[in-house]
Amino acid sequence: MPGRKRLATELGVNARTVDRALLSLEERGYLQSQGAGKRRRILKKAEGGTAPALQVEMLLYEPADAYSSYILELRRALEAAGHGLRTASKTLSELKQDPQRVAEMVEVNPTRAWIVQSASRPVLEWFAQEKIPTFALFGTMTKLPIAGTGPDLLPALRESLQKLFTLGHGRIVMLTRGERRGSSYGAIEQTFLDLLQAQGIETGSYNLPDWEETTEGLRQCLDRLFAITPPTAIFITDNAHLLAVENYLARRRGREFRNVTLISTAYHQHYDWCDPTIPHFKWEFQEAVRQVVNWVEGLANGKVGHRQKLIQSRFVGGESISPARQE
Repeated sequence: MPGRKRLATELGVNARTVDRALLSLEERGYLQSQGAGKRRRILKKAEGGTAPALQVEMLLYEPADAYSSYILELRRALEAAGHGLRTASKTLSELKQDPQRVAEMVEVNPTRAWIVQSASRPVLEWFAQEKIPTFALFGTMTKLPIAGTGPDLLPALRESLQKLFTLGHGRIVMLTRGERRGSSYGAIEQTFLDLLQAQGIETGSYNLPDWEETTEGLRQCLDRLFAITPPTAIFITDNAHLLAVENYLARRRGREFRNVTLISTAYHQHYDWCDPTIPHFKWEFQEAVRQVVNWVEGLANGKVGHRQKLIQSRFVGGESISPARQE
């Protein structure tokens, strides 16, 4: 299949429109992904061709995730196993992580099984209560009767914090998504605060600030952090937010904005191009793909699995962390 740029030029449309159309053709079985950076194959569909062994619906966290390398890899692996994967018409961010809105969307999109990406605890509780076959890809799934996988970030968190403590960092902040800092913290957020307290650091809203998840909201949050007690290290749980914080620091003058250590709790292949690398947590997504495929295979054979298995993470780039600045 021709690439997106050529198609966009020939058809006179936006490249994102082409992306959506190609993704739709993949979902309907007319195209097959060959992996990131490679052109899709055109498949011949004979009349009355074999239907997928199991058609799975995926509820993404946000629209851009449809084009992420790991979701495309998951789709390819399921198709190779003879199954189909569609993405729901709305994402969790568009549905505001609201269980009622999710319920309404599921009602008009009946399917045998769901894969739910980065869902909040209330959303996963709803799927569990309704006894809908569900696989939680990330999200706060612990002790719920649904299958799931994701990274165990706690080993990498402990290692990175110990590195910061050794280098004299004490003003440490974590910027995380709203659903993980509501009425109850996620495991990584709570462990972050516990480890700071164990080091004798008094914790509060400074270390885990509340902020409106908009461009302006993030800027205001950073303005507040640097106004009185500038942090020397910031953990960031979203790659897009990491880029925004880097941009914020680069455009400001003053000692407090220089040599701030940024640590991503996620991984992006773009980090491999950085020298020195951006400190980050890394884990093997291929293992998550295998777990999803095994769950779908079992479901296609009448077995509803509830196994949850986390994947060990490791801290990468600790050697690039500088000692905390001395005031």
